[in-house]
Amino acid sequence: MDNTKRITLKIIVIGEPAVGKTSLVKKFVSGRFTTDYRSSIGTNIFTKKIVLENETETTLQLWDIAGQERWISMRRPYYSGAKGVIIVGDLTRSNTFDQIEKFWVPDLDQYCSLIPIILIANKSDLLYEIEKQYIDSLGERINTRTIIFTSAKSGDNVELAFKLIAKQAINYLQ
Repeated sequence: MDNTKRITLKIIVIGEPAVGKTSLVKKFVSGRFTTDYRSSIGTNIFTKKIVLENETETTLQLWDIAGQERWISMRRPYYSGAKGVIIVGDLTRSNTFDQIEKFWVPDLDQYCSLIPIILIANKSDLLYEIEKQYIDSLGERINTRTIIFTSAKSGDNVELAFKLIAKQAINYLQ
């Protein structure tokens, strides 16, 4: 008899254009990184099965949602049914973190509040001048439990980020 627990989680990945949302998802799903940038249209959906330490077989449905302003009205229905959120900022552009607090979090509060949120500070492989204290302070203000510095290019902490949001989403559901 198979006692393996199976669960499917819808995780939305949001943030400003060109912060590396698609690159992070692709690195996690396929292990590949590409320098070819094409902006997302609406949303891209990726899936990956993982097994967590508690033997839970988890299928992650990763909804990579377009960051361009012209997709605002299309974006909100994509939030429905989400069990976790990854918000991505670009360490080389501080304004992408400002937008998280000004735009993305109010949007989440309105359409899918109370689910786990992870804040990703992406592009840690590049030179940046944003202070860790600034990002920690933002994390406190938006009430996230977890902040992770990642690099989609090198793969640093990418798998960790997706596994943590899966664990937090499962804990939230219990």
